[in-house]
Amino acid sequence: MAHNIAAAIDYYAVHDYDAVDHEVDGGAAEEPVPAVFEGLSVPVRTAASLLGLTPWTVAHLIERGELRSERGGQYRYVTLTRIFSYRRLAR
Repeated sequence: MAHNIAAAIDYYAVHDYDAVDHEVDGGAAEEPVPAVFEGLSVPVRTAASLLGLTPWTVAHLIERGELRSERGGQYRYVTLTRIFSYRRLAR
């Protein structure tokens, strides 16, 4: 699992979505995140690190419905695709 997370972080660092906008039907569309990251999730603390936010801020984003999470026992997890999507929308 740690290898997959490292690959996701590398992908995230390399791809700058500000520089890559494609026009579709007159509106801006973004490149989809590769399917290999679908289903991979990280704890809130790691999600906060990827987004450059504090875990407290990410928890509030989840509570307000701006970022969705899943429960796994007593912990919350955010999928990598949701992190990438939020990052693109927040810019």
